Amino acid sequence: MVFNSGCLLSKNATYKMMLMRTLLKYPIIIMIVTLIVVMVSSPLVAQGPWSPGKGHGYAQLLYNTVPAYTTIFAGDQGNRALERQLTETDVILYSEFGISQKLTLGTTIPLISVSSGIANPQLESEPTLPAGDLTSLGNISLQGKYNLLNKTWNVSFITQLDLPTSSRTLESGLSTGVDAFTFQPKISAGKSSVNGFFYGFLGYGIRTNNHNDFVNFGVEAGFNAGEKFSLIINVNRWQNLDNGDPSVDSPQNIITGFYTSFQEYTGYLLKLFFKDIYKGFGGFASLGGGGGANSVASSPALSLGVFYKW
Repeated sequence: MVFNSGCLLSKNATYKMMLMRTLLKYPIIIMIVTLIVVMVSSPLVAQGPWSPGKGHGYAQLLYNTVPAYTTIFAGDQGNRALERQLTETDVILYSEFGISQKLTLGTTIPLISVSSGIANPQLESEPTLPAGDLTSLGNISLQGKYNLLNKTWNVSFITQLDLPTSSRTLESGLSTGVDAFTFQPKISAGKSSVNGFFYGFLGYGIRTNNHNDFVNFGVEAGFNAGEKFSLIINVNRWQNLDNGDPSVDSPQNIITGFYTSFQEYTGYLLKLFFKDIYKGFGGFASLGGGGGANSVASSPALSLGVFYKW
């Protein structure tokens, strides 16, 4: 449901702006929030409740690509044909480090490349937007995770602050992220054994610049196949709350669908994990898809990654 009342929209925007201004005015508050409490949207490893422990850490380099596509999910309207063929390629660096047995700090740095190419042959009309390319940082994230329980079940409180470090080109409707600060607290709980692991998480995202807030939740399960391999399945939902200002998205951005404020989806991920191949190094390959979506590519995402644990 979209709030049509200007009064309600104004109060909501004012509340979010006051929160973010307070955080930015007093850096110590950011430090305290980060130190007490971590996502991602970031790489899925950030969603789990487990901490590496004091002096230990994890670093991951991910290559992700969405092959050329000419349609996007459009909510209840089904798939919508695009004016041009679009592609997206991401290189994402994620790292986390245990400050203590309970406290973990992390960061995500994404480099995103998007492009619009040839005209969609499915359409008879000429494209209204020019072709183009854009390579830039996405939304850099700062995360903090604090372990609340470490027994049969492991429970952690996580916070994430996404920075407005992305770029966009108005003429071609290309974008590498959201033009807003995003603050997202989460709770994550799970358990593990020699056979594998399972966890679930629930988070709420608050965005500035009149962008929609969202709820993000999901589950992940991993099954060990010997000491070196794991098969991981992840299902998560990103639910837009429609409480922002629809005008924050330019008409060009709505046409391409890149990182709109009304984006939402149910994501599915299948990952093959190769553990401790050589002195703490490992790798993985994954295939992701989605459904129940709006303003999201109707094309699978392919990923390859390497990691190092110490």
